[in-house]
Amino acid sequence: MSTKKRILVVDDDPQIVDMLKTALERVGYEVDGAGTGRDALRAIHDRIYDAAILDFALPDMNGLALHREIRQIDGELAHNTLFCSGLDQSDQNLGYYATYGVGFLSKPFDLQEVIDSLESLWTVD
Repeated sequence: MSTKKRILVVDDDPQIVDMLKTALERVGYEVDGAGTGRDALRAIHDRIYDAAILDFALPDMNGLALHREIRQIDGELAHNTLFCSGLDQSDQNLGYYATYGVGFLSKPFDLQEVIDSLESLWTVD
């Protein structure tokens, strides 16, 4: 990776945030974490992020509601989003991901799968 990309990880489980932060920083990303949608929106207003990893189930809003807010603030970040969830996803949610061109990873996920998914955001064919 030639330049450090800044990633926002949003998950209400601090262990997942810490695990992703450690793994992603090890491969050269700068990573910030947030445990709620409100915390994530504050971070997005304060910094520029290259990508976001959003948990679907947050204590104050679901990942789709957060993503809708992100789309209003930063269209590029909204496009460079990966959703993660341990919940079964409805066809409606999967349709949303397809419509907005975002990725989805099921929990538990493989860390290399997360890294590969992020790297693919900046890979030009």
